[in-house]
Amino acid sequence: MLMRNECAVCILNQIIRATGYMGLSGELADNVFKEALRKTAETDYSELTPPVFSGGIYDAITGITGVRDPYKRLRKEQNDLVLGNAGLFRERINGSDDPLFTSLIYSLLGNIIDYGGVEIFDASRIFGAVDDVELAVNDYEILKSRLERAASLLVISDNAGEAVFDMLLLEQIRNDYPGIKAFYGVRSGPAINDIIREDAEYIGIGKSAEIIETGSTYAGTMIGLSDPGFVKLYRNSDIVISKGQGNFETLEMEKGKEIFFVFKVKCGIVADFSGLPLNSLVMAYRNSIPK
Repeated sequence: MLMRNECAVCILNQIIRATGYMGLSGELADNVFKEALRKTAETDYSELTPPVFSGGIYDAITGITGVRDPYKRLRKEQNDLVLGNAGLFRERINGSDDPLFTSLIYSLLGNIIDYGGVEIFDASRIFGAVDDVELAVNDYEILKSRLERAASLLVISDNAGEAVFDMLLLEQIRNDYPGIKAFYGVRSGPAINDIIREDAEYIGIGKSAEIIETGSTYAGTMIGLSDPGFVKLYRNSDIVISKGQGNFETLEMEKGKEIFFVFKVKCGIVADFSGLPLNSLVMAYRNSIPK
């Protein structure tokens, strides 16, 4: 999905929020925003995806302040929020009629934990009941049938907090399909509140999947810009699960691979592009997405 003008405005608003999280004010915050504005004005973003464009704009923060990872503290807080209740979520998963489906729903609900979107997330939603979750598209049965004959699985990660639910999903897959070799793709450097290797190791994902860096330092995954080792794994994996809207924005163009997209539609641009209602929850292969 390529950039629109509205995406540039959204990303500039993210920069303003990021300076707030960092406690910047006055001239320093103004200089960060002015640098982001300058980069936006000088960039021909018509052929860029929003996540790739945003990666360049976020460099304004590092360039002015020297801070490379402004969301580091927030990522830990988000991971700890879910980790501290992992026992509760495991109990709900194990007590459900279909533990695999329930773990996938939690992994989807975790996608609301996001500081890059147009709205700040409501953490209370992830602690609510999952029996009444409505899905705009639900290809779970297709995924399940493919898991039954798969030898390898790649999950491409998204946000902190959400990643703890990914861990619970991977635990359930390992329990149900012990023959599957699982991999967990993470960003190679800070990108908003997306998971990086140290976060994945901190929450214990390595117990259920091999952690691999994608090569990206932006909130998405462009295969043509990824590390060769990750690209090879992506090409050879029997199943690829893409988490989050940023990964959808960058991977929906990959026509040579069937990808299972798990995300919330968080903005009107993606809603218009995909044909899915704003705020809808999606677990779908590309062919099931309206547009």
